[in-house]
Amino acid sequence: MTTFNTRTTCGRMFMALILSVGISACGAGEPQSVGLTEIAYNYSQESFAWVKVNGKTVGTALEAVVPGAVGGGGSMCCFMLPVGTKQVEVYFEPAEGDGYTLTATIEKWWPDLAHYGVVHILPGRKVVMQVTPSAPLPRKDLLEAQQRALGLPVGTLFQMWSAGPRERIDGKE
Repeated sequence: MTTFNTRTTCGRMFMALILSVGISACGAGEPQSVGLTEIAYNYSQESFAWVKVNGKTVGTALEAVVPGAVGGGGSMCCFMLPVGTKQVEVYFEPAEGDGYTLTATIEKWWPDLAHYGVVHILPGRKVVMQVTPSAPLPRKDLLEAQQRALGLPVGTLFQMWSAGPRERIDGKE
């Protein structure tokens, strides 16, 4: 017959509670991540079978576009990005030829407003990434810069465009 000592049992339960709180507190120092829906826009004349950010596929079957245009826009869910990340590795698998990796700088973003990760693939094997709370649209500023660089008339065909990185209006940095 087993007898239970109330003091010993309560002591063990108390120690288990302390240990579990301690273990949880150890994890509190780890970097937090935000889950993002990824979208890729292609401003280049290169077609891609897929594009990956930190090993996670964020875009597939991105067709080449005529100079001065943009394509893509299909979204993929979900991609985890550690809070405070300033740069990511973007791997490109072209429709033809060998794959390559570029480092994309993430334009200013705020984890409390993060919902979409947008990869903008630019001509000349350049890439920009932004994290935005909403309206993951092609960037008018990037497209117009591309049109100017090509000596093309500057203009867009749509009313809805992202003007560029957003500014906070609540005073937070």
